[in-house]
Amino acid sequence: MKKLILLFIVLFSITSYSITITITGEDTTSLKEVIVNINNQVKISDSKGRVTFDTLEEILNISISKEGYKEEVLTLKNSKDEIQNFSLVMKKLNISYVTFEFSVNSGLIEYREVGARRYTKVPFLRGFKSIEFLAGTYEFVFSAKNSKKNKQILNFKDRSEHFFIDIDIPKNKFFILGNVSKNKGIKFYKDNIGKVIPPKDITLVIFQKGKIITKIKLKDTFIPIELDDGIYDFMIEDRFYSDLYFRGIKLNSTVNKNIVISIPSVQATILGVIKNQDQFIGGAKILFTDVDNNSYETMSNFAGEFSINIPPQKYKITLKKPGFILEKNQNLIYNFTAPKEIYNLSLNTEELLSNIEGIVVDNRGIPISNADIMVKNGEKIIRLKSDDFGNFSTSTLPGLLFIKVQKDGYKAFGVVTKLERFSTISGLNISLTPYLSNVSGIVGNSFTPLGSLHLTLRNQEGEVVANTISNPNGYYEFSDIKINNSYFISVGAQSYKYYYSDVFTLTKEDLINKNIILENREIQIHLELLNGSKTPVSNQEVIIEGITYKTDTNGFLLLEFPEDKKNINIEVMSYGYYKQIDLTSMSTNPNQLTLIIK
Repeated sequence: MKKLILLFIVLFSITSYSITITITGEDTTSLKEVIVNINNQVKISDSKGRVTFDTLEEILNISISKEGYKEEVLTLKNSKDEIQNFSLVMKKLNISYVTFEFSVNSGLIEYREVGARRYTKVPFLRGFKSIEFLAGTYEFVFSAKNSKKNKQILNFKDRSEHFFIDIDIPKNKFFILGNVSKNKGIKFYKDNIGKVIPPKDITLVIFQKGKIITKIKLKDTFIPIELDDGIYDFMIEDRFYSDLYFRGIKLNSTVNKNIVISIPSVQATILGVIKNQDQFIGGAKILFTDVDNNSYETMSNFAGEFSINIPPQKYKITLKKPGFILEKNQNLIYNFTAPKEIYNLSLNTEELLSNIEGIVVDNRGIPISNADIMVKNGEKIIRLKSDDFGNFSTSTLPGLLFIKVQKDGYKAFGVVTKLERFSTISGLNISLTPYLSNVSGIVGNSFTPLGSLHLTLRNQEGEVVANTISNPNGYYEFSDIKINNSYFISVGAQSYKYYYSDVFTLTKEDLINKNIILENREIQIHLELLNGSKTPVSNQEVIIEGITYKTDTNGFLLLEFPEDKKNINIEVMSYGYYKQIDLTSMSTNPNQLTLIIK
């Protein structure tokens, strides 16, 4: 038994450890009554801030807590054969004393520290609430009955703070519309309000207990306004309504949300006539626009007469009638400021020009530039020319138009069309037919006509205008050629020299006969004469086909023969040289021929 007890004591002494922890504040003052938890063993520190544990475990999970201080948590690994003595410092918690003041009497505060999941809910009464918070950042939601939620994030430190929180509780919404009538009055409606004549730019002032609550402009639609249920006084504010009051108006949002305020009309009367020169203009719309851009309109009858009642103001008058505008001297500001006055007005107009646009082309649709165009409207004549693309345009008074187009080389063309007021005639296509002539003749050589030859008629720029083929008798013809243009004829035949005629001009009366004589093609030979040592035979007389030639300093001669020439005889008398040359074997033109003379 003694051995067993001894073994237990030995084992305990080997595996059991004693730990002493001293706990202080940040100012090194010992902290008593600190709750210390080591691996679920709980003890409280003494007056010197000390607490001692005996433990068998190597890993120690330690937490310490005390009211007013920040809780500390740490993990340690115990060392063998040592008594653990160490100190821990606790930080004091910062407290904020916060007072909230509200714009309403009672409601609810919901708050949570940023990052936390749940809100704490606290009611407030009499518009105030004081709460203690640990220093930090919090999310708040402030609300009251029927209010919008006011969400805020606030940061607190260790001090007292005061916040005013505005909570918006929407007021009852009423809808107000003005009406011009014979008598003043106020009516309340739920649905259909019937026919009303909205006033222009009238201000409604709303009072309660002698204090101005708000001012609104009465327009041509219902104006929404937020007011508490209660009793109010209304006043119309306008220079024509000096003392127009509606007193003791009881508003109840459940009964009378739609309010129509009728006010007596104050107007000036305009009587007028509108005309163009001596013609009265009916169906014209006349607009009266005041300085605030309010507009009133009326329409002239068949006799050009019109009338309108409008609020006394200064007005600008504009006209809406296709094809007409007011004369420039009537673009004025008219003074109709006297109430209940009758004004007589005479309006004069001027007619707007209308437009005509078109294109001049030939019978193949090709634009004709620089064509002469005459547009006649009554006694007025406008003259213009088509541009490089055949286009033309002009402006003129509406009416019946006669349009005539002329161009040298083309038949004149005329058209009659009607141009409406304040309109445009566009896409007018005027096609001119050209005056045409013929060019013909006989093509041949010096002795016989030549058939099946291709002839080309070209303009002065060398562009092809027409092609034709000569018949077996050598006759050719170019038909329907535009006059007043310059041309030339070209012929290319393999056995003859290329032919170009002189430039000629066709006129309206011409019928051109052009006979063409082609010249035979010639063979050119560059003849080089060398002596036995291959030195040029210079300045030497040479007889070829009975004609005497003389070589140049390099021993060269340039010879020309008809294309049908078969062979030639060459003789150099000073050398006693004679030779016949076969020309049919030559493949190029001109041909290089070198002779060695011994």
